[in-house]
Amino acid sequence: MASRRDILRAAALAPAILARRARADGDPRPVLRVAVQALPPTLEPVESISNVGLRVTGNVFDTLIRRDFRAEARTGRSTLVPSLATELVQRDPLTWAATLRDGVRLHDGNTLTATDVAATFAADRLWGPQAPFFEGRICFGHLAEVTAESATTVVFRTRMPDVVMPHRLAAYGGWVCSARYLAGAGLDGMRTRPVGTGPYRVTSFQRDQRVVLDAFDDYWMGKPPARQIIVTAVPEASMRLAGLQAGDFDIVTNLLPDQAPALAKNPKLEAVSVPMDLVHILYFDTRSPLLGDARVRRALNHAIDTESLGRALWGEDFKRLPALQVPAFGDLYDRGRPGLAYDPDKAKRLLAAAGWKPQPLVIRIPAGYYLNLLPAVQVVQEMWQAVGVPSRLEIRENMALVAQPGADVRPSSVAFRFADPLGGGLMVHFAKDYSIQAQGFWRPTAFNELSDRFRAATDADERRHLWRSLLDEYEAEAPAVILYPVREILGKRRGIRFDHYPLYYMDFRSYNLSFV
Repeated sequence: MASRRDILRAAALAPAILARRARADGDPRPVLRVAVQALPPTLEPVESISNVGLRVTGNVFDTLIRRDFRAEARTGRSTLVPSLATELVQRDPLTWAATLRDGVRLHDGNTLTATDVAATFAADRLWGPQAPFFEGRICFGHLAEVTAESATTVVFRTRMPDVVMPHRLAAYGGWVCSARYLAGAGLDGMRTRPVGTGPYRVTSFQRDQRVVLDAFDDYWMGKPPARQIIVTAVPEASMRLAGLQAGDFDIVTNLLPDQAPALAKNPKLEAVSVPMDLVHILYFDTRSPLLGDARVRRALNHAIDTESLGRALWGEDFKRLPALQVPAFGDLYDRGRPGLAYDPDKAKRLLAAAGWKPQPLVIRIPAGYYLNLLPAVQVVQEMWQAVGVPSRLEIRENMALVAQPGADVRPSSVAFRFADPLGGGLMVHFAKDYSIQAQGFWRPTAFNELSDRFRAATDADERRHLWRSLLDEYEAEAPAVILYPVREILGKRRGIRFDHYPLYYMDFRSYNLSFV
C-alpha cells in the first residue's frame, strides 16, 4: 500500500504531466502550476469564502467594482475602479444603480446583462432568510431588493443607508454569475463547474486534490497570460517546497518562515513575504464554566507576550496588532489604543479576583490548516501556565471537527475584507450572524446593540464614537486573543512577475501576471 508521502509526491508530479500535455496543442502561453496547502470543498464562490477558496474563485469571477490593490500599494489609500460596471451611482440614501459594461461574455457564451447581476444578488441565493450561505447574509444582509431596470442597469435597494456599498460590491460575495446557469445547473453545478466572467474557467475539479482552469480567451480585459492554471493541494509545506525546487511547480503558497532562506541563493527561485490584512486569533467558548467570567478571559489576554511570540514566528520586522483594526480605516483608526497588552501580574490579579481554581483548558486546533499555529499555541500554553492556567492541546483533522463540543479554546482567522470596520474584524467575525456568535460561543448584548447602531450610522463623528465604543466593549468582554497579523510566504520562479495582495486572492489577470 502506498504511503501518505508517496501519494503526496504523486500529487506533486501530476501538474508537470498535465502541463506537458497542455503545451502539446500549440498554444505558446505558459501553463502555471500552483501548489497550495488545501483546496475549498466547493467552488460556489460565496460558499467557498476562505483563505483557500479565494485563490481559485477570484480568477473565475469578476465583481461590478474592483479593488485596485496595486494602486493601494503605491498610494496607501483604498482605491476602487470600474469592473463589470462602468458606473455606480447613488440615487438616494437607499438606492444604488450600476451601469454594466457592454460586450462582457460569460463562460457559457452568453453576454452579461442586468438579469445575471439580479440573479447573482437574488434574496434566495445570497442574502435572504432562505439563502444557503451565511456569508451572503454577512456581506449583503442589508439588501431589500435587487432588480434589472434595463438590460444594462441593475438597481440595488437597501433597508438602511450604507456608506460603504461600493466597497461591498468590490469585496467578498460580490462575484457575478450566469443567471441561465444558476437556473439550470443550480447549486450542485456551481459547486463543481461554476460559470462566471473571469479570465479563467473551470475545466476540472477533483475535491481535495486539484483544480484545472483554462484561459477564457473571450475575457473582456483581453486574453489571459497563462494558457492554463493547475492548482494542486499539497498539504505539507516541505513537499510544496520540494516540488518547487524540483521544477514540478511554478508558485507554492504558505511556506514556513524558516523555509525562505533555502531559496535566497537560488538563481531561479525566490521567496516573497507579504504582510496580510488577516489576523490569527484564539476565541473562547464563553459557555464553559472555566471561561464564563470576563475577568478570566482578560487575564488570558494579558498573560501572552504577543510581541515576543510574533517576532519568534514571523521575524524581527513583526508588528503587534493591539486591536482588530488596520490603518486603512483612515479617520476611524484609533492609533493610540494599547489593547489588552502583556502584563502577567495583572493577569494574576484578575484570576485571583475571579476566584480562579486551576483546571486545564482544552485547546483544540486543526492539523496544518493555519500556518505557524501549532508552535504559537504551544508557546501560549507555556505563558498561560506561568500565570497558573494549565491547558491540554487537541489536534483534529479539519475545522468541522474543531468546532464540535468539548473544547474551551479554538482558532480562527480574521480578515479585513475592505477598508472600513464594516469590512472585517469585529463587525464581521464577531457579528451576531457569524460563526462565533451563531454557534453560541459568545452571545453579548451591549456589543450587538453597538454594532447595530454602527451599521446604521452615516455621520462621520458618530461612526468614530461608536467604533471606539465597540473596541472598548470588545476589550471588556475579551471573547478572544489576538495572536498576530499573518505573513504569507510564497515560493516562486524568478521569471514570474506576480504580486500577492494582502488578502488571499491570487490574481492571475494580465495586469498582475507576466512571464519573463
